[in-house]
Amino acid sequence: MPVDRCICHNILFKEIKRIADERGFTTLEELQDAKISSTSCQLCLPYVKQVLKTGKTSFRPGIYLDEE
Repeated sequence: MPVDRCICHNILFKEIKRIADERGFTTLEELQDAKISSTSCQLCLPYVKQVLKTGKTSFRPGIYLDEE
């Protein structure tokens, strides 16, 4: 099963990307301030960073993500 969502906010990464594109958000902090994702357990945090950086919205479980 791919990693494709913020489980605490029950929102798919593709929806997060759509919202970020519509609102012009480019940082994780903007998404957090708008309470869209990554504010509770933060397990999705490295994935959401990659969504914003690469546009990719689905990830293989256990894959190492570069947290620049």
